[in-house]
Amino acid sequence: MTERLDEKWLIEESAALALVEILNLQQGMKYVIFEHTDRPDIVIENQLDGTRLGVEITHLFYDSDEARSILGRSHETAHPPEYIEEYISRLNALLQQKSEKVKGYNHEYPLALLIRVVSPLFHMLNFKTFEARIVVPSSDFKIIWLLFYDFLERRWTLLKRLR
Repeated sequence: MTERLDEKWLIEESAALALVEILNLQQGMKYVIFEHTDRPDIVIENQLDGTRLGVEITHLFYDSDEARSILGRSHETAHPPEYIEEYISRLNALLQQKSEKVKGYNHEYPLALLIRVVSPLFHMLNFKTFEARIVVPSSDFKIIWLLFYDFLERRWTLLKRLR
C-alpha cells in the first residue's frame, strides 16, 4: 500500500471508529467495524442483531488550502477569510457528487454517508443556522450524517443527521 493509501485508510478508519462509538453510546447499539472496503468504505455490523450498514466516508474542507493545512501538507500561516455560506455551498456540491457516485455501488445492505466536517472555524451550530440552505439530493443513501468535533470533549462526538 502506498503512503497516500495508508493515510486515506487511517482517516476513514478514524471517522468510522468515531461513528461506531457515537451510535453505541447514543443509541444503545453494539456496532463494530465489520470490514474496511472500497465501495462503501466501511461496513459496520450491529452485534445485537447482525444487521449491517455500509458507510461511505468523506471529509468537508473549505478549500484545497485548508485541506493541505489540516493534513499537515502546508506551512502557510495565513489563510484568507472563510464564510459559512461557502462551506454550505461546498457541502451541497459534495452531497451531489456522493449521491451520483453511490449509484454505481453493488450493495446488499443499506448505505449511509458520513461527512466529517473538519473546519476549525465553523461548528454544528453554524450549520444548524444555515440548515435550510443544505440541499440533500435523492440517492441510495438511507442515512446521511455530518460529524463534528466537540472541542469541550476533545473528540469527534457530535453527529447531525441530514437524512
